[in-house]
Amino acid sequence: MVSPNIRNYLNELAIKLDKTDFGSRSAIMSEAQAFLGISKQTIYRQLKEFCGWSSDRKCRADKGDTSVSDIALNAVGAICKESVRDNGKQTMFTTTATSIAKQNGYEIGVSTNHFARLLRNRKMNVKAQQVANPVQSLRALHPNHVHEVDPSLCLIYYMKDKQHIMRDRDFYKNKLENYAKVKYKVWRYTLYDRASGMIIPWYVEAAGENQHSLFQFLMFAWGKQDGRLFHGVPQLLYWDKGSANTSSAIKNLLDHLEVKYLEHEAGNARAKGGVENANNIIETQFESRLKFQPVSSIDELNHAAMNWAEAYNANRLPGQDTRLRRIGLSEPVSRQSLWQHITAEQLRTLPSIEVCQALMASREQERQVKADLTISFKHPQADSSLIYSLKGLDGIAVKDKVSVRSLVYGDCAIQIEVPRYDGEALIYRVEPDRNFDKFGQRLDAPVIGEEYKSKGNTEIEQAAKAMDQVAYPNMTEDEIKKAKQKQVAPFGGKLNTLSYLDDINHPAYFEQKGNEIETPEHLKPATTTLTLTAALMRITSSIGRRLTTDENKWLSARYQDGVPEDSLDSLIRTFTTPVAVGNGTTGFRSVK
Repeated sequence: MVSPNIRNYLNELAIKLDKTDFGSRSAIMSEAQAFLGISKQTIYRQLKEFCGWSSDRKCRADKGDTSVSDIALNAVGAICKESVRDNGKQTMFTTTATSIAKQNGYEIGVSTNHFARLLRNRKMNVKAQQVANPVQSLRALHPNHVHEVDPSLCLIYYMKDKQHIMRDRDFYKNKLENYAKVKYKVWRYTLYDRASGMIIPWYVEAAGENQHSLFQFLMFAWGKQDGRLFHGVPQLLYWDKGSANTSSAIKNLLDHLEVKYLEHEAGNARAKGGVENANNIIETQFESRLKFQPVSSIDELNHAAMNWAEAYNANRLPGQDTRLRRIGLSEPVSRQSLWQHITAEQLRTLPSIEVCQALMASREQERQVKADLTISFKHPQADSSLIYSLKGLDGIAVKDKVSVRSLVYGDCAIQIEVPRYDGEALIYRVEPDRNFDKFGQRLDAPVIGEEYKSKGNTEIEQAAKAMDQVAYPNMTEDEIKKAKQKQVAPFGGKLNTLSYLDDINHPAYFEQKGNEIETPEHLKPATTTLTLTAALMRITSSIGRRLTTDENKWLSARYQDGVPEDSLDSLIRTFTTPVAVGNGTTGFRSVK
């Protein structure tokens, strides 16, 4: 094998030789021989082996071209690729795929072998596609920065206080009933520290993977154990989706411990290849010993596993070299030696199991922000409620409701969560404000009558000031306050909010005539009727004279049944201005 750089050089050399006449290749080969430090025969052999180049024939000018269309190549390649099962087994090959493609209208035009060769040359065959997604190298900053966790079912199980090992001839897909007989199976939980490579195994007997087992394992792995150097809580936990989806209570505990958790996508176990390799080491280096010296219980199994892991991590197994060999290290080193590079600031000790159980069951609490931008909260580690100042935190204003979660590390620290404008959450870590005098007053508050301090502006207040400067340009803050008190029109009174309404051109509409609603008789107001004598007295009193004979006759004939009171005003106006009659006298003239 040669390195990728040398292979690239050989590829360029082959291209250069193809472009050069046969008699002029000697100088090029001499230059390559001097550069690589090997003989010409070795160079020719490597050109043939790694580049497929041969000196006995000239490359065709149309090399790489084919009459087969890209559409047909993609179709057959896709058919073969889609036939691959989750375990990597290919169930349909080029012969069947090309036959199916022909029946569906794709033009093949070459033999099956030649078509398969075209797929290989273009890296479209299944074998090339299975390695198309390379592994991305990941890095942890220090020991206990990233822990990888993975549960897996062991071949060990216990029945009637006796250890058994599942044999392939008894436990396989056609004998699933044998699995059902084993009610409580042994599960192996493995922790792998990304930076140091430390391996921590732990076993539990259970019907299946569950939160209780995971909690017990984390308490064992992160807690301080007698006879073991490794301990501490990480900053990030990497696990699979199965563990993440069934561990809501564990997630709550991790939030309190300020441990971020990430899960890799389903079916991509190599994303946490460190713990996968650790499982293989445990199975081959430790569990293989159990066949020759069985243990009778889970407790004995865990005791033996911890003794083995401590010796393996420290390179203390007699006759074995278990040191890590990494490219970046000048010499092999034990995993335990690498873990000891951890600093005091990076080593976060695990609280007691009782505290962790309480944290796992606890939930977020809601608090309202007070007028001085503070909240009060009773931290589990405090004797009474403490004051937490939220001044200067963006997105938090007076009377906002925030979610509060107690944190383990720090001085009674809490986590504040408030929704942002786009629905995302703003998260802050806050410690209590202990800057108070013996009277319970803030020491940084201004002394009355001696000094003046303005509190810091929040994001909301800063936005309010910016808007005030637009509404009241060229004014100071005090001038703006006075202008508002005097109700001075914003924008200098030049903002047109009403005048432009007069200039709006409204569309013309066809006016619809409605039907007048007739008032029912029983809803009409009652009318008072006066006797003729009573009406005559009120009329003469109003006009200041007596009615003439003709006026009396007309009134008596018109209102024989009495005069409606609401008609009096019109009658008074009628008799107020006398009309001349034919004989020269004044009086009422009847108009028919």
